[in-house]
Amino acid sequence: MNLDWINGASQKELDSFKAVCNQLLSRTYIVRTVYKPGNGRVTNPNYIFLTTHYEEVRDYLSLLDWDLRKDDRNGYFYILNTDEVNRCNLDKKETAILLAVRMLYEENLEHLGLEQDAICTVRDLLEKVVTDYAILPAKPNMEEVKRALTLLENHAVIQRIDGKFNQGSCKFAILPTVLAAVSSEKLNAVVAVLKKEEENEETEEDTSD
Repeated sequence: MNLDWINGASQKELDSFKAVCNQLLSRTYIVRTVYKPGNGRVTNPNYIFLTTHYEEVRDYLSLLDWDLRKDDRNGYFYILNTDEVNRCNLDKKETAILLAVRMLYEENLEHLGLEQDAICTVRDLLEKVVTDYAILPAKPNMEEVKRALTLLENHAVIQRIDGKFNQGSCKFAILPTVLAAVSSEKLNAVVAVLKKEEENEETEEDTSD
């Protein structure tokens, strides 16, 4: 690690360095833009700092067995543990909600483009989970929804804009980090399974007729 920069850095730069490292270690991701109450979408100062001091942060984290990566196209940084110890274990309902969030993001990209935000409500999400995508046979209770969405927000996959996660009207932004949380390969595999199940159901209905 290059210690010359740290030795010559100002206190403000050192504070930013610590804040960025702590956020990456606790939340995995740092995104280019965030939502601020009353201001809407604003540029994330931690993202700007990390863009400027990418090598210094990368070298420091590598000493702790963390690999810093970046997605310039979609606007976020994230870390992976070289020993793969930072995997977040989700239960079935949390996994279903994460997959639905990823699918909603994909739908928004097709309609809005990369420069727009993927914004939806909890009600939209639950409709996708149970009806459109049929990932779960029944709607989870709102406390389970709140727990799952809070977990995703804590890991910077979504950001709440208005309301509470246990309310159907709650509005939240789906951040581009969901692309790293659920890869295209995983998404395509889930879609293939859902399509096959739908085809099997149609075949059974035809047979019964």
